[in-house]
Amino acid sequence: MAETSWWNRGNAQPTQAPAQDLPASVTRSRGELEKLRDDALASQAREPGDVRMMWCSPDGVASALEAIIHTTRWLLGEREWAPISRTLYDYPDLPVGRIAGHATDAIFEGRWPEVSEWYAGGVKRTVEWATSVDKERPIFE
Repeated sequence: MAETSWWNRGNAQPTQAPAQDLPASVTRSRGELEKLRDDALASQAREPGDVRMMWCSPDGVASALEAIIHTTRWLLGEREWAPISRTLYDYPDLPVGRIAGHATDAIFEGRWPEVSEWYAGGVKRTVEWATSVDKERPIFE
């Protein structure tokens, strides 16, 4: 089998059946995570200026939506590869805080140079929302 690129390795994996339990640090319900995932998927067909993410510039919308989709699928157990690091972890024992730290490092420290700032921002906002009842949803309804 041919070696896949770093990026494709994280995206070309087969989709798994959703797990029943969520990671311990996730405070949002499975339904809320699924709704966010579905809204991000549907938003990919829209013009960037029509997607309601006030924190994101129109040129970063595609990367941010991809990050939201990857992160929600990872939190739901539908995706094996962690966003940003592309590391495999046993579900539902996911290091959710570590992934949020990777996003912060990518944005502010220049670590993970292959990851765009908008992708990292999408990961960070999705994790913050998923683990808190106080944070705004990454995509506004």
